[in-house]
Amino acid sequence: MNILVISDTHGSLDRTVKIFSLVKDPDLVFHMGDVLYHGPRNPIPEDYNPSKLAEFLKGKNISYVRGNCDADVDIMLLGLSEIPRISVEYIGNFKILRMHGDQFNENDLLDVLKHHECNVLIYGHTHIPKIEKREEFVIFNPGSPSLPKKGDGSFGIIEVLGDSMIFRLLNLEGRVLEEVTFP
Repeated sequence: MNILVISDTHGSLDRTVKIFSLVKDPDLVFHMGDVLYHGPRNPIPEDYNPSKLAEFLKGKNISYVRGNCDADVDIMLLGLSEIPRISVEYIGNFKILRMHGDQFNENDLLDVLKHHECNVLIYGHTHIPKIEKREEFVIFNPGSPSLPKKGDGSFGIIEVLGDSMIFRLLNLEGRVLEEVTFP
């Protein structure tokens, strides 16, 4: 199973479309929030087109979590009735916690995982890509394709292979920047 993980697209049409052209037919797509609106603290991406991005994303098999810049009108444009702030789900033997990331401090990641009794945390918000193994946990942030704070934009892929997962961070050319196997 291949899972495409994106976050913090902030209305960036061209860069989001590029990711979907690089990753053909993922089994699942996780969007970690801040989908359409650029946000009051961010510059407007040069390819900013939130209404066309909403149209592009509609009908795709995407599991969203709500970010701090996702308003009710954004959810309506995506054709959804609601987007949860937190999602906990099992994929194979892994219990995954997904949230945008504005709900906690970066120093509290392990506590958040332990509190929810999960072994994988996937989040966004920081616009900084990260894969980190800590104790018996993995912390994964795909970064941002549109407003990156490190590099020129990134996204993630999770490959589930039986009792293991391979986490990959990629740039917008499809080059693997980092890879971690868990456990």
